[in-house]
Amino acid sequence: MVIHPHDLIEVSNLKYLSLNEDKEWVTASLRRTPFVVVRRSDPSADGYIPVGVRGQERNQREAAFLDPKGVCQIVSPYAIAKHQMWNSLSTERRQQPVLQLMDLLAEMMADWRWGPAGSAGFEIATGYPAVKATSDLDLVIDGSETIDYSTAEGLLRKLEQLDVRIDIQLEVKGGAYVLREILERRTSTVVLRTSSGPKLVRNPWQ
Repeated sequence: MVIHPHDLIEVSNLKYLSLNEDKEWVTASLRRTPFVVVRRSDPSADGYIPVGVRGQERNQREAAFLDPKGVCQIVSPYAIAKHQMWNSLSTERRQQPVLQLMDLLAEMMADWRWGPAGSAGFEIATGYPAVKATSDLDLVIDGSETIDYSTAEGLLRKLEQLDVRIDIQLEVKGGAYVLREILERRTSTVVLRTSSGPKLVRNPWQ
């Protein structure tokens, strides 16, 4: 079973989740929508998967660990884009600004391996209305292969013309970069987000 940060996991039974604190909103959220998101963190000593629970409010986020036995299904951001899963949402929900963009993004990013994360990815995968009119759009791009600088810069310029703020994480073998930070090239180092925490590394595109 291969799992990556941003993947959404449907939990077969809540007994397989280990929570630091038994908060009422956490249990309510999981009973309503039994999905968790994989965190960028090392597995526990006993092999449990680091995950996070989303609540209704922006500040409602809870770290937890999931026993692999509790994995019912895994939905990756890349699978969401590949299968254009947003088409399963209601017409009403697809009027939300970030969801309205999905078909256009599928055209603009046809040459990339990409997918929506954050609230958009969560709503598309689960059907739960997590997106708001003011929501930003979080995207992930597979950076496992070398990416041409000018091509990435061109993509970012196009995305900046859209009406929604879009944040892109470039996923690489050792972690993830914020694409914008690499392209700005203001310093010789950039932040690499790893499973053990952020690290300053040499800008890979300088």
